[in-house]
Amino acid sequence: MTDESRTAGASAGRRTFLRGLAGTAVAASFGDAFGLGGAGVPVGQQGSVLDLAATAEALSVTLYAQVLSRGSFVLTPDTADDLRGVLAAEAHHLELLRSLGGRPLTTTFALPPQLLTDAGVFADTALELEQISTSAYLGATHQLAATQPELAATMAQLAASEAQHLTLLSQLSGYGPFRDTLPAATFRRMADTAPALAPYLKTSQGQGSPLPTDADVRRVLGTRPVPRGEAFVQLYRPAPGR
Repeated sequence: MTDESRTAGASAGRRTFLRGLAGTAVAASFGDAFGLGGAGVPVGQQGSVLDLAATAEALSVTLYAQVLSRGSFVLTPDTADDLRGVLAAEAHHLELLRSLGGRPLTTTFALPPQLLTDAGVFADTALELEQISTSAYLGATHQLAATQPELAATMAQLAASEAQHLTLLSQLSGYGPFRDTLPAATFRRMADTAPALAPYLKTSQGQGSPLPTDADVRRVLGTRPVPRGEAFVQLYRPAPGR
């Protein structure tokens, strides 16, 4: 395939996601969308596994709800419905983590200023967050496997869901299917995600995007059916005294 045909193919794919926009650019390559840098460097414990996971999910819920309710760029009906499906999943993840004792470290997030007006900025941000989440849950699975295997298996379920989102967003953004044979193992434990999440958590007083309420999320989802799976930790509870 020539460089010209690659460029033409990518542009055609982007147009399906960024329809109605002119001059919007997505990152030059799939890997460039992430820019995690040294995010995998171990740091001290900065909240429990469940709290950091809940923080990442709250951030994702805020991102998708903001774009679906307030974004000014045009989405096709099918793309909007796909994104509502992702929002429904992220909201379910957050609900599950809260039921297990997780609490977001913040409920106000620093999202890119052009998020609601530039579909390319949204695509890059969503791809980065899904990559962080997938890798974070793999790290959490490793961290919990020896002592809390049922919870570790639940982290693996969540990683699988985030990887599905990553593949969907890669396709919608014009990159094509996610071609890596395995998701990146960027983080060895959940605390290692802190540097990657930090830019989204630094807000000035009175600024930032608040986590939407459950009622707000329901309004964005509308009548869309939301099939829910059951968490491993709820299906297979730990044996007493283990």
